[in-house]
Amino acid sequence: MNMKKMNKGLDFLRGKYGAAKGEITVKDGHCFVGSTPLLPGRMERKIVELKKMTENGTLEGVSTLRFSSFAPKGADLEAMLAKELDLAAYLGASDVVRVMAAASGAAINVLAKLANDVNVSVEIGAGLPKGAEPYDRHEIIAKRGVACDQTVDTHTKHESIRCWGADGMEEFTDVDTELFGLSYDEIWNVRAAFALLQKRADAKVWKAAWAKATKAAKLAFAADKSKAAKTIAVKKGLDTNQSIKVAEVR
Repeated sequence: MNMKKMNKGLDFLRGKYGAAKGEITVKDGHCFVGSTPLLPGRMERKIVELKKMTENGTLEGVSTLRFSSFAPKGADLEAMLAKELDLAAYLGASDVVRVMAAASGAAINVLAKLANDVNVSVEIGAGLPKGAEPYDRHEIIAKRGVACDQTVDTHTKHESIRCWGADGMEEFTDVDTELFGLSYDEIWNVRAAFALLQKRADAKVWKAAWAKATKAAKLAFAADKSKAAKTIAVKKGLDTNQSIKVAEVR
């Protein structure tokens, strides 16, 4: 990720709409603003729309979350799993309380349970060729309704813009009208930082949420080694799974 371009994009949003001062830094491959870890997955438009469906009555009686995430060789499996377990807690509106896993090489399959009894399955793999585009899929199954952030039964990302020229076809996905030139991951880290600096996202909540996600991911790998499920005690405190107010202008 290009920190210079990302902070330039963040400064643009701050100047246009107003927000506290701050900049994005990276540590161990994860982005922060100050000491607060960013949760860019919660800002992705597709996740925002799924969250709305769980809250506005489109989906009734959520029972199962089925997630998958694939990345090129060398990607950090534990970090990938932590992101997906955070999204499971966020979309399921409840904390992860139990994990069981089976890992093999650059892949891990996880079964989890949320405190509200929602079932979660997560498939993580880091075996794509170097330079390949990462891919993920999030499906919510409810008593009434099913929702997914990918086209049904497809494993190929659909691009919204295609250009044909002398060098052949180029494809682009139009995900943000104000942050041109940034990659998909860079855009959502900038949007996450902006939400934090505008106080639409709570730093205490994000710190607590990321701590829960990383703990659950570590326990999943421990469960694989011990061949036994791991439980996580739910402590009273902040609700880390409330929806985030989306900026009025996008």
